[in-house]
Amino acid sequence: MEGRERQPAQRSAASSSLRGECAARPDDGESIGSSLAGFHGPDEPQLLIDPEHGRIVDANEAAARFYGWPRATLRTFRIDRLNVLPWPEIVARMREVLQRSTGRFVFLHRFADHQIRLVEVVTAPVQVGGRTFLRSTVHDLGEVLARLPDFEAIARRYQALIEQLPAVVYAEEVAPPHRKVYVSPAAERLLGWSPEQLQVDRATWYERFVLPEDRVWVLHQEEQTDRSGEPFRVEYRFRTGDGRVVWLRDEAILVTDEGGRPWIWHGILTDVTQQKRIEARLQRELAFHNVLLGIASNLVAVTSEGLETALSTILADVGQFLAVDALVLFCFQNESVTLLARWQASGQSLSAQWPDDRTVAELTWLRQRLEQRQLVLLTRLEQLPEEAKAERTVFQHLGVRSLVAVPLSTSGQLLGCLVAAQQREQRLWSEEEIDLLTLVGQLIMAAVLQRRAEQVEAQHHAWLRATVLASPDALLVLDGEGIVRFASPASGRVLGIEAGAAVGHRLTEFIADPERLQRWLAEELVPDRTTRIELSLKDRPSRIVEISGVDLVDDPHIGGVVLSIRDVTERHRAQQLLRERATRDPLTGLANRFGFLEALEAFRSSAEDGVLGVLCCDLERFSALNDAISWEAGDAALRSVADRLRGVPEALIAARLEADRFAVLLRADDRQHLVRLATALLEHSSDWYDVGGEEVYLSMRGGLAFVEPDDSPVQALRRAEIAFQASKRQQRERLAVFDAELYQASVDRQALERDLRRALEQGDLHLHYQPVVDLATGRIVSVEALVRWYHPTRGAVSPAVFVPLAEVTGLISHLTQWVLLQACRQLRSWLRLGLAPDLTVSVNLSPTDFLHIDVPQLAEDILHVIGLPPERLTLEMTESAMLDPAVSRERLERLRALGIAVVIDDFGAGYSSLGYLKRLPVHGIKLDRQLIADIHENATSEAVVRSVLELARSLRLSVTAEGIENERQLVLLRSLGCDYGQGFAIARPRPPEAIVELLREQQHR
Repeated sequence: MEGRERQPAQRSAASSSLRGECAARPDDGESIGSSLAGFHGPDEPQLLIDPEHGRIVDANEAAARFYGWPRATLRTFRIDRLNVLPWPEIVARMREVLQRSTGRFVFLHRFADHQIRLVEVVTAPVQVGGRTFLRSTVHDLGEVLARLPDFEAIARRYQALIEQLPAVVYAEEVAPPHRKVYVSPAAERLLGWSPEQLQVDRATWYERFVLPEDRVWVLHQEEQTDRSGEPFRVEYRFRTGDGRVVWLRDEAILVTDEGGRPWIWHGILTDVTQQKRIEARLQRELAFHNVLLGIASNLVAVTSEGLETALSTILADVGQFLAVDALVLFCFQNESVTLLARWQASGQSLSAQWPDDRTVAELTWLRQRLEQRQLVLLTRLEQLPEEAKAERTVFQHLGVRSLVAVPLSTSGQLLGCLVAAQQREQRLWSEEEIDLLTLVGQLIMAAVLQRRAEQVEAQHHAWLRATVLASPDALLVLDGEGIVRFASPASGRVLGIEAGAAVGHRLTEFIADPERLQRWLAEELVPDRTTRIELSLKDRPSRIVEISGVDLVDDPHIGGVVLSIRDVTERHRAQQLLRERATRDPLTGLANRFGFLEALEAFRSSAEDGVLGVLCCDLERFSALNDAISWEAGDAALRSVADRLRGVPEALIAARLEADRFAVLLRADDRQHLVRLATALLEHSSDWYDVGGEEVYLSMRGGLAFVEPDDSPVQALRRAEIAFQASKRQQRERLAVFDAELYQASVDRQALERDLRRALEQGDLHLHYQPVVDLATGRIVSVEALVRWYHPTRGAVSPAVFVPLAEVTGLISHLTQWVLLQACRQLRSWLRLGLAPDLTVSVNLSPTDFLHIDVPQLAEDILHVIGLPPERLTLEMTESAMLDPAVSRERLERLRALGIAVVIDDFGAGYSSLGYLKRLPVHGIKLDRQLIADIHENATSEAVVRSVLELARSLRLSVTAEGIENERQLVLLRSLGCDYGQGFAIARPRPPEAIVELLREQQHR
């Protein structure tokens, strides 16, 4: 955004919640604070602030001495003239005091000598003259320290608050070279640069950090702002410390001193990259629909004379939109081939002219595919088969590297093809691009067919009667009174009235809008050219006809108005289909995302009372339905759910956004009622459905966002999707309602997901290993691989945080493959050292991995690549991975056949079905730490563990106790006959080099 606004975006957003400035302020002679006891008496600086707009309405003499400005000057200030916090933060603090009745804060305040110092502000609301003001007592930092021993802790918390702001605050000199004298610590977290690295002059800032294509115009904006002193607001691309390019919104205001002279620029940098991406995607979708609608409109209105120019314009529009190098339109008629139109990108020149009609006709392989209505899609010329030698020669001669040829046909007849070619590089053609080319080609060919009909009519004018008899259009001649004097045989098909029955009647008798037809006949018909009008038939309103006419009343041979009437119902249907395609989901018949946003905008703009809310929801475990039954059953389920949503009376519109995600627009009298409606809708939709002859239970979960007056449709839907994601994560309530905390959590989660993805790509994860010992001998027999992530700014991130995130974002399979590969590679390295020839390694598997990827094949491939025997690998998985017995048994049998051991982890913490221990081929169990936590103190716990050990021995399963924290637990488990042990009492997880030391110590014992 290049323009500058009168107020910074953050300030204007916050100020909009306050009313405008109040009535006249008191002059220097009167003092509002005089009516307050002790306001002018004490030596403590005191300010009286109007919370409506933040103005300082009075200040005592102590405040004037404290800040260095006269009382009269202080009473002209708004509080942000003193407080360096952003205006929205100041507004939030004033509201907090009004709600809590008192408040104590530590702020950075400005003084007349240009210093910025820490002060303590104690604020409470007071009533003066029937109005509420904030009475603030200000203390110098020295006084605060004398009374507040824990001030340093408070200051640290305040500093931490500044550092956690999702934006970078800065201060910049007014005078050249305009150096940034302060940059908040958040810069390192958000931009990847330390504050010191960013404290540079303006020229260095733009040279070092801003992309070259943005520098000139942004500097121009800066220079204009320097001259005008107006607030500065611009967006540009910024290069971060880790090499990324992000969009920043740079907003600043000019702060002046007490004399009104420019003092310093205060600004804030906000990352708006995600917003830019959303805008770009929506603009792309809108451009796609606009291109289609624009082409359809142009072709509907084009005349025969202007068709060639229109085709060139259309190919140019489509070519520029798709960013291709060339577009060529061929027309096939019998055995002849005609090049109708071509377009070439600027700066691109074909190495030779496109082939002539004869050469194209000889491309038999291409022609056969097109005649079979097959799309010819070539990402690279190497994909051409051996029999397409002629095509390969021609395309190479033209310098074509990639192309797509779309056949254009009607009624089973090939009419031509539209070819898009790429010369600069090979290209993958998307479905969206192919759909656009197909629709454009069909529309063009429809227009070409129309032109052919008109040309044939002109060429055969001498054989008028034969043409009239054979024409598919109804041809009529009207006299000067509008009465039909002649009607061709086609009148029965087009108008539904036989020719003989039409003669002698006025044409207006057969048209649904006779007044409009009469005006057209009287006012628009001329003798030298044909004019057109589209109307509906009276007896068949759904049929639309196009009437073309010429006024030949003065022609002695005709003596009337000649009309050609054509049925254009199908053409209108095609246009409607384009509209439906843009706004309607073809599977369910509901609106799609674009259609939902359109409808939301319409309802939001309506004047009806009530509260609008957007409910975003989806079906839980829908992918499991597709996997268990079929994709066809999944589609049937989606249609059934759509029918149920469509039948909800309170639903203004329902839409299918993607896959199994839906959106519903609701209206209610108030927000509580809206929440009840949304909850009831989700409960109503969570039910048994008949899908492909089978009954399945589908459960629906969702998120609700209220539509605020200033919300755009995209914002409202985005908030509902954030609430929906929160509902899926919580797994407690069926419905989550959007609030600010959900939004911030979504932002943090997205940032963490992005960092985790980058950590996987860049190898920033590490493995630690925790020894597992034989309790009988005390020797290390195995190690468990545990993944660790040290984030550059967050520090150590717990696996309990990033592993569930990896599961819901689809990164878990990449994480599992990486851990399995690294653990096997590390074990091979240890075995080569000869330190522990019988050592094995254990790797944890997520239930998601076990159910959705081919774990046996993955393990076999990695072991083969590493060169590690299968018996050296143990896979650990929780009981929840065994909930699908068929899948579990098949994969466990394959693992056993490979020689890979499988151990049930956290046994006793979940479902604990003892039956599957007997049925499934597992090698052992791992007792959950909760089972042994108090085994040395609780006889019941000891009895439970003893029973599990006896059961395992009877089933010939090994038992490992994890979470051994003290010597008493270790001794007791050894006495009970537990096979293996693991825990802090034995050894903590360690990096690979520390494990080597342990193995060497064990070797020498």
